[in-house]
Amino acid sequence: MPVFHTKTIESILEPVAQQISHLVIMHEEGEVDGKAIPDLTAPVAAVQAAVSNLVREVQKT
Repeated sequence: MPVFHTKTIESILEPVAQQISHLVIMHEEGEVDGKAIPDLTAPVAAVQAAVSNLVREVQKT
């Protein structure tokens, strides 16, 4: 696999991984502190956008 192809995939997967990590941390904090989980609309939208980018790039290959 060419280096540019790997870098493209990495650049698309990184935001997905970051947003999913953020969602997991928010969920864990809610369980530990007993706080209500905040509105997840924005983080979920970010994950959706990143996954859409991933799908678009995969379809190009």
